[in-house]
Amino acid sequence: MTIKPVYLLAPMALCAASAMANAQPATSICAAGPAQSFVGGPATQETGAAIRAATGATIFQWVFEGSPVTMDYREDRVRVFYNRDMRVIDITCG
Repeated sequence: MTIKPVYLLAPMALCAASAMANAQPATSICAAGPAQSFVGGPATQETGAAIRAATGATIFQWVFEGSPVTMDYREDRVRVFYNRDMRVIDITCG
């Protein structure tokens, strides 16, 4: 009986998956300035869509006031901070 080293295939599969994940289309750079008029407004799905369109971001995140967020910088990400009253309190890119 021959034992085949299947465990050697796992690293190759991970490398292939990593290469595919890195082969993403070009991202657009977020600009928070055009969306600042939404600060103070309601935190709704419609507002989120409008903010994403105004900023040109490809990644959108709602963040509740005081919640921890990662410190990594993504030029294509917009974060919209909101409070208990479901009001937008800050819009940042990065």
